[in-house]
Amino acid sequence: MPSRLQALKTKAKLLQKAKLKAGKPIRLKEAYTYLARTSGFASWRDLKATLEGDDVFCPPGHSADMKTWYAAYPDAVSHLAAHGGYLLTYQKAFFICDEGYIRFLGLSPDDPDVQKVGNNWAEPQDGPAFERLLGKLKRKK
Repeated sequence: MPSRLQALKTKAKLLQKAKLKAGKPIRLKEAYTYLARTSGFASWRDLKATLEGDDVFCPPGHSADMKTWYAAYPDAVSHLAAHGGYLLTYQKAFFICDEGYIRFLGLSPDDPDVQKVGNNWAEPQDGPAFERLLGKLKRKK
């Protein structure tokens, strides 16, 4: 089964072909932008980054029960402030998880990069440390 990102790339190519057939050719980049905007993202780059993050923060075998979910970022931040844990993203949603879930992802809460990033991974305190964490998670796939 193709990933969601791969499915959207295929859809963009089909859109490009359909537009060409209708006599209104568009570039593939324009098809990507159209799909991103109709999905609620400002750009293809934002959509792609979100979907790639989904793969590492919610890998196969994860459980929705291990997290508290929020549609609104301020609500997730309030929960984080009141109860602790880690705030991560999935598509356009946010979830709070505990150290056990961080370990499930293959990271240690004591990892220096985890500590530098802080508990809000939607707004990491240290960008380079966050990029290193993403690299570690992608290598564990």
